[in-house]
Amino acid sequence: MKKFLLILLCTPAIMLGQSRDLGPGSSIFANNLGDFALQKIDKVYNSEYSNNVSGEIYLFDDWQQCIVKTNLKEEGLNFAVPCNYNLLTDQFEMKVDNEIYFLQHDVVVEIQQGNRIFIPNRDFDGKNKKAYMEVLGEGDKFDLVKIYELKIKDVQSKRSLGLYEKKISTKDHLFFVDQQNDILIEVPGSKRKIYNILDLNEEEKKQIKGNIKRTENLIEAVRLAS
Repeated sequence: MKKFLLILLCTPAIMLGQSRDLGPGSSIFANNLGDFALQKIDKVYNSEYSNNVSGEIYLFDDWQQCIVKTNLKEEGLNFAVPCNYNLLTDQFEMKVDNEIYFLQHDVVVEIQQGNRIFIPNRDFDGKNKKAYMEVLGEGDKFDLVKIYELKIKDVQSKRSLGLYEKKISTKDHLFFVDQQNDILIEVPGSKRKIYNILDLNEEEKKQIKGNIKRTENLIEAVRLAS
């Protein structure tokens, strides 16, 4: 059902920062053949999970142009390609010549979609272990990230009384990334606990305008934490 194919074979993706031809005839392509390997997503693969449920499995409403930064080669290789985040499979999918693939998770450094940045979730303690996190704010000691998850639950059918159907919903959770200890800390609901985690001094607290639990203020708080 799944086949391993190679992206960049006659691909329309635009290689950034590279003036050389990275097609099948190039030495760079040949030397990194395994690293470029992507898994092709069979249409049956998604439909067998989503046919009997209502709701959307993708994070974006439609395919969006993304800049994918990879760790391939010492200088890195970046390319532009339409993408979307499949929350059901927990994979970023890339569309090339109307075929859908996903990039190997281990080669991704970050994925930029407009002004949004997603990074792989690799090195944390196993809690909320999703493949990718959206970076909302960065600081010297902490970053603020959002992790998305997809929930499937049984709900009363609107079409048939007494029957239930499965419905998809998307939830997101905010976390601090403790850079020193390399762990994720879910943002608590208590203002006092947030201040304690970030260890803000009185002067820094005064710079937070309004409720610190608001996302824009959490972004400012991680910037201030030092």
